[in-house]
Amino acid sequence: MAAGPHSLTSSPAWHRCLTPSAVTLIAAVTLARLLYICFLCPYHLIEDEAQYWVWSTRPDWSYYSKGPGIAWSIWLSVKALGLSEFGVRALAPIYSALAAFALAGLAADAARDRRAALAAAAIFFLTPLFLLNGLFLMTIDGPLLAFWSIACWAIFRAAFRASARAWLIAAAAVAVGFLFKYTLALFIPSALIALALAHPALHSRWKSLAPAALAVALLGLVPIAIWNAQHDWPAIKHLLGHAKLPGGDVAPTPTSAPFTLKYFFEFLGIQLAAVGPALGLMLAARRFTADPETNPAARFLLALGFPTLALYTLMSVFTSVEGNWAMAAFLSLTSLAAIALVRGLDDWRRKLADWRALPQPRPRAGIFLQRPETLAQISWHATLVYGVLATLLFLRLDLVAIGLEKLGKPVAMHRLLGAPDYANAIDQLRQRETRNGAAPMLFSYHYGVAAQLTFYLPDHPMVRVAGSRLGYRRTQWDLWPDLSLDNPDLTNRDAILIGAAESQWSTLFSSVESLGNLPQDRRKDRWTYLGRGYLAPSQRATNRTTSPAESP
Repeated sequence: MAAGPHSLTSSPAWHRCLTPSAVTLIAAVTLARLLYICFLCPYHLIEDEAQYWVWSTRPDWSYYSKGPGIAWSIWLSVKALGLSEFGVRALAPIYSALAAFALAGLAADAARDRRAALAAAAIFFLTPLFLLNGLFLMTIDGPLLAFWSIACWAIFRAAFRASARAWLIAAAAVAVGFLFKYTLALFIPSALIALALAHPALHSRWKSLAPAALAVALLGLVPIAIWNAQHDWPAIKHLLGHAKLPGGDVAPTPTSAPFTLKYFFEFLGIQLAAVGPALGLMLAARRFTADPETNPAARFLLALGFPTLALYTLMSVFTSVEGNWAMAAFLSLTSLAAIALVRGLDDWRRKLADWRALPQPRPRAGIFLQRPETLAQISWHATLVYGVLATLLFLRLDLVAIGLEKLGKPVAMHRLLGAPDYANAIDQLRQRETRNGAAPMLFSYHYGVAAQLTFYLPDHPMVRVAGSRLGYRRTQWDLWPDLSLDNPDLTNRDAILIGAAESQWSTLFSSVESLGNLPQDRRKDRWTYLGRGYLAPSQRATNRTTSPAESP
């Protein structure tokens, strides 16, 4: 596929946009990641992963805060590979590979140059923002990256290759992506803006097909909407609460000022660190955007990412924005960065050849052409070093933490390590308090701790979540009838209680005894209690505490 102007008549097959080298790189990285998760990964399931696994044990059309996609994925992998950390996480590298394939194809397609495929895959794998979700974490972000990337490539081909099939693929990718993360909704206005900015000759084609594609894309929301309507719209309340807006499941935090630059600079710093030197490649793409032959494609890729990045940047002026929320904005920019790299190398080689063709003595300034002095090349070398170092760091953060602890600088690793040890301590406590063959119930203030214990305890008992009764928001556990805390069969039973404060648990039990912090708990601030005599709803004190509990 030689470089050349874009047209509506040239339509190379999808697979012809990928080179053997790009396919080999993606396959090798994916296999290495699967082997790492299976044999070498030292990290235990984080709270979100454990929560999604608990959801997968009860398949449904949707869940409290997310669609059903992540639970269905974990259900499938656990069924195929067995109940283990590897079984839960096995699809994480696969979703990352899908994103890499799509971005590689998009770069080659947009540049009309197959060399860009290898560059895009390499940049994607070397960008820290995308690393953890492909390396081992099985969360909703991995599928989000995969289906957003597929939708980007498909909508590009729909616009620039006049492909009706591409419209359907783009719509299907968005529909499936909705099942994982609602952020896929932002792809729709991004695509419409990109289409509107494309070459005028493209408009008549997409205007006739876009409505049908939009209808297909929205099909992914149907099961989620039906389920939410049946459960009083918990997803809407959760999204409002996450954004700290009125009507959410978490009371908005009052602020003295309508906006603050603190959150903005935090968000900016996180994005700079998470994307790293690849930002230089994205900036170097200005040469590609200035080329009149390729300008429509470059503008299209920019428009696919800019609206999402602009939205979260604006939000960061008013509220705290988590660093991963805007990650999808950098996907199409990754393909654009790959094009900048290929074009930058071509420019350097051409200038070097021109300099060498000059008669002796050549201008001394030409010596700089013998070194990679262009922004694209400098950024690429920095991206390579930065990405490799970040990968090595993420592979064994535990060893880094041990080294820093020896230097007197302890590092908190409780999110990634220690869940099995803590579960073992809780199990021993449960056995000690067993009376007449009846083991005490297990209650947790926080859903994440409950999910980890459910996974790592030997018999996988469903740990109940009491957060909504102790001043915290509701969770999926509150929607499962068999786990209702108002079940009369629980009356007078004892329970081991985890998190929150003794005064809060006292509203649910006749007496509460503090057992302190378990030595096996890496958190060090999560207290454990023994509750005696669970109270029926009619027995509980009406004046319940609603003060914030300790961090779970």
